[in-house]
Amino acid sequence: MAVAVQEPTTNVDFVTEAVLAAYRSHVDDAHEMALAEFLDSPVEVGATRAIVAKKARMVEIVLDGDTHIEALTEVAWELDERSWLFNVLVSLDRLGEAHTDLRGAPCTLQGWWFDEDAVRFTGFERP
Repeated sequence: MAVAVQEPTTNVDFVTEAVLAAYRSHVDDAHEMALAEFLDSPVEVGATRAIVAKKARMVEIVLDGDTHIEALTEVAWELDERSWLFNVLVSLDRLGEAHTDLRGAPCTLQGWWFDEDAVRFTGFERP
């Protein structure tokens, strides 16, 4: 007998779905995958979920509260070499930390928060 196990939905899940919905509304073929499926990445961030939008040539990562942001510097440079854009989405309480840890890296940052039942985003910022 098989038993279905349902994982609880996390904040990262909600934000990821909002980002994917935005791409779908622009008719872009975006897919969610582990970062390591898209490029060689440092071990500590390889399992991080990434949203890859081929038409926009954009990779977006929604970070949880435990991910070491500084480890994404290498990812930013690798994507830049491939002429892909890179956006790191962090909760508002980690936005300052992201600016510090990714300063000078070729990427953008975007804060997110919840307003009632909706996910809201800041504009794109350069670290």
